[in-house]
Amino acid sequence: MTEPNPWARIIGPCYTLTSLARALNWTEAEVATAVEALDVLEVNTDEGVLLYPAFQVWAGRLVPGLGDVLRTLSTGTKSRWTWAQWLNTRLDDGEGGELPSAIEQLRAGQLGDVLIEARHDAWSWSS
Repeated sequence: MTEPNPWARIIGPCYTLTSLARALNWTEAEVATAVEALDVLEVNTDEGVLLYPAFQVWAGRLVPGLGDVLRTLSTGTKSRWTWAQWLNTRLDDGEGGELPSAIEQLRAGQLGDVLIEARHDAWSWSS
């Protein structure tokens, strides 16, 4: 038996192009345009399968501010897997608990705070 891919645990479930378009009530061409503009996060597996992390969709829409954050992260690394991990990982709060992930903060309307962290981490990745 093979071990599950650790990325599945890190980023959670994903959509295909068709299922993301359906979830957003968009066409596949609209999804492709949004990926190109870095408004939608697309990751490519080793097998060449394009996937779209489900965490970026909330209540039938893209999480507000996601595109701003993706474009900021892209200044530090082009690794979309790194962006996915960055968005969906909770950090230790130093007291035995966890801080909300960046995507959870975006859902809560904390775009400014997330962008500050994104700029900082993008800068450190590019150094």
